[in-house]
Amino acid sequence: MKSKLIVLGFISIVAGFWSFSAQGAVQATIKIDQISSSAFGKWTLISEDGSARTSSEPGVNKASHSMGLTDFGQLTLSVTPPAGMSVKITVYRLGDVISSQESQQTSVTIYPNDNYRFLIQYSLSKLGSLGVTSDPSGLRLRMRGPTPRNFSSKTPHTFINLPAGIYTLRFAAPPGCLVPALRTVEVAAEERTTIHQTFNCNPESDVSSTLPEKKSKRQLRQEAEERELKPRGERK
Repeated sequence: MKSKLIVLGFISIVAGFWSFSAQGAVQATIKIDQISSSAFGKWTLISEDGSARTSSEPGVNKASHSMGLTDFGQLTLSVTPPAGMSVKITVYRLGDVISSQESQQTSVTIYPNDNYRFLIQYSLSKLGSLGVTSDPSGLRLRMRGPTPRNFSSKTPHTFINLPAGIYTLRFAAPPGCLVPALRTVEVAAEERTTIHQTFNCNPESDVSSTLPEKKSKRQLRQEAEERELKPRGERK
C-alpha cells in the first residue's frame, strides 16, 4: 500500500510539472502600433540572439500587432519609413512612457513578465516640388508617387509639397501624336525638380495642295466655251 502511494505521488508530481511547462511558460508581451496619414513603413524587431520579426510577415497587422516573447535580453526595433516621411518612436513599459524620440531605431532590455508597447508615428517632412511642361502645352497628365494619393492636372503645372521620392507620369497625347512611354522622375526634398515632355507627331498632310479643286458645272461649261473660241492649235 505504501509503495502504491509513492507511485501515485510521483505521477502527480510529473503531471503537475508538465502542466506548469505547458501553461506557465514565462514570457514578455510586445505590441507595435503604427499611425500614419498616408502609408505605413516597415518595422523589424531584432532579439538578442539575432532572430528577427518583421511587419511584412504573413498574418501581421501593420496597424497594430501583438506578440509574446520567451527570449529575453536586448530587443531592438528598427523602422524604415515611407519615402518623404519622418518617424517618431514612443516606447511604453507597463503603460508608462519611458522614451519618445524622432529616430528610426530604439532598443530596450526585456525581462520576464515585461509589457512593452512601441508607438510608431509617421509625418510628412521631406517635401519638394515638381514642375511639368510639355510641347504642345495644355495636355492632361496623371502622376503617382510614393504615397497612395494620385495626382492629375494639365501642363504646364507645378506640384508643391510632394513627399520626396520616385514619381511616375502618364501623359495624354494630342491628336496625330504617339502616346509617350511612362516617365519617371525623382523629387528631392526641399528642391524644385522639373520635367519636360515632347511628343512624336506626324504633321497633317496639306490636302488642298495635292488634290485637284472640285469645280462647279457652271465653271466647267464656261471653260469649255472659252476653249471652243480659241484656235485649234491653242486648245488644251
